[in-house]
Amino acid sequence: MAAFAESSPTLLVSLCSFGLSYCIAETSTRRGRRSDLMLLLSCYNERLVSVSHGRSFFNLKSYVPLMALFLVWVSAFWIMAQANAADQDPNTWVWNNPKDLGIEGLQHQTLHSKSMNRQVGYQIYLPPQYKSEPRRRFPVVYFLHGAGGNESSDAGLAALVHTEILAERIRPTIYVFPNGGKRSGYRDSKESYVRAETLLVNELGTAIDQEFRTIDNASSRLLCGFSMGGGGAVRLALKYPDRFGAAASLAAALDTSIDSGGGDNCYVHASALSEEKRNDLRLYLVVGDEDFLYPRHDPFLKFLKTLGVAYTLVVHSEVSHNLGVLSRLSADSMIRFLDRQLQSQR
Repeated sequence: MAAFAESSPTLLVSLCSFGLSYCIAETSTRRGRRSDLMLLLSCYNERLVSVSHGRSFFNLKSYVPLMALFLVWVSAFWIMAQANAADQDPNTWVWNNPKDLGIEGLQHQTLHSKSMNRQVGYQIYLPPQYKSEPRRRFPVVYFLHGAGGNESSDAGLAALVHTEILAERIRPTIYVFPNGGKRSGYRDSKESYVRAETLLVNELGTAIDQEFRTIDNASSRLLCGFSMGGGGAVRLALKYPDRFGAAASLAAALDTSIDSGGGDNCYVHASALSEEKRNDLRLYLVVGDEDFLYPRHDPFLKFLKTLGVAYTLVVHSEVSHNLGVLSRLSADSMIRFLDRQLQSQR
């Protein structure tokens, strides 16, 4: 796909012409027309030229819908291939995406990452009490976006958090939406400049605690996320139990086995937890039974059960990998779960 995305427009036109000719020939055969029916397509001056032989005649108009559909399909494929190729190359990733989402309390900020030598953006939600109670300190929840996203793509969750706080269903809490890179897995890369784990755990986490009135301890610092971000939230909570007190996920891209990530995976980190941490840590996982990531959940949760690590699993029937649907069904429950962990650990 990536190779196709890098090919010239001439190749794209050639493929379109070949595909159209094939489709038309197939259709003509099925309609009983003579086998010598041919269509020659060219892009000169955006005109289509048809040639007929003998008494057979080709009516171009009857195939316009077919040609249009095929062109749309090829164009969409080409665009997706280009996007996918760009997502795979860290040098094309944009680390600062300032965007005003129009949500009360949500603001865009930037941080200079020394490990990556880049300006990295993040969205941060401050509850109304942050301004009205200037001596008060607040817990923090980090929401990690999915693959292909950025700090602004999933920050709409802040609107629901704001509603929950105003309704006094959860305590006032700071929510941070970092930019973790399009396909970093929230890991430090050995092949490129990407240091997503260092950025989140050390650089951004330290900056948030220094610049905002947070409660600086693990029981008041939680993780959650979607897909790649959900898997990252679970892995990092298990890896850094002295820094994060709980994790929640929507359709988590969990590690597939104990050998994943060269040993840097949720299985290994869960095994390394002390008995005290296994008793303290809480996980909340939401997934649809038609999600391609659903099969990863059962073996991991069975593994957690053997270790005595508590978790809650919510499975939605006939739901695929869709953040919008999962948010509508379970985002409020996830937020309230995280709030309960903050309340119980005070």
